Amino acid sequence: MTNFSEVEWLEQVIGKSNTEVLRVRQHELPIDVCISLAPDVVVTDSYEIEAETISLLARKIPVLSIVDGDTRGIVATGYLDHNLGAELEPWPDETSGRLLAGSKFALIRDAVLVRKRKQPWVFQGAVPHIVAVMGGSDPTGTIIDVSQALKSFQGRCTATVVASQQWFEQVQALLGKLDGFEIISPTTELPKVLASADIAISAAGTSAWELCSLGIPSLLIAVVENQSQSLQRMIENKLVLGIDLTRGGNQNFTTQVETMVLSLIEDNELRERLSRESTIYFDGLGKVRVINYLEKIINNET
Repeated sequence: MTNFSEVEWLEQVIGKSNTEVLRVRQHELPIDVCISLAPDVVVTDSYEIEAETISLLARKIPVLSIVDGDTRGIVATGYLDHNLGAELEPWPDETSGRLLAGSKFALIRDAVLVRKRKQPWVFQGAVPHIVAVMGGSDPTGTIIDVSQALKSFQGRCTATVVASQQWFEQVQALLGKLDGFEIISPTTELPKVLASADIAISAAGTSAWELCSLGIPSLLIAVVENQSQSLQRMIENKLVLGIDLTRGGNQNFTTQVETMVLSLIEDNELRERLSRESTIYFDGLGKVRVINYLEKIINNET
């Protein structure tokens, strides 16, 4: 299969999904093609597709537009912002009665939810197992600094580090010879990998929501600007520990990671509190709530 998305594990998921796939150019929304497919509803999720194009499609077919704190002027049938605290934003008038906002609508995969443990803050082995993942591509190479920090915990933990192809050899050089440390490429089995964690280190993207749903005590790192506000809210609500690299958090970054990981290893009360709070805000039922709303759109009940 041609790797259109340039994310190999995603292409594997698509290939196994038994879903009809129509490939288009990046950031393109061909209205005529969408209409020809006669869908009940269209879901859009893009920072780049022009607002006018999405709005025009919504005049012809019901559209649920996934947004991120800003509608960009899109006039849609419904809007979804599943970031923590999104319901507190000053949304424009056109979203009134048509907005699904906040972590209660977070879209969490069944493959994640079925792996939830009763007491995820309790170590499963004699030493904690740490999983570190900075996303499928990790354009900033943050996993290298995280790996350097983890190196100091040799003998006090085991670890699985997910490293993209771009950084794999450098991470392998840092950790590959350490007992109990495993370096793997991005994988379709990430839910299984995350569920094996006693402690997680992750970029503050969608994997963060999955970790919160699992209740895994986590250190989250904002590596791009659109993760910053969500991370700050998670920290304020005491769901996670966090470092924001987009706001000057790269000062002594490795030392910060070491300090926070040590506190997660040593402080059982902290782990339990983070675990319980995160599962309150991310209860795993977001997908059901969104599906119910889509059914209302389809049945003209909104």
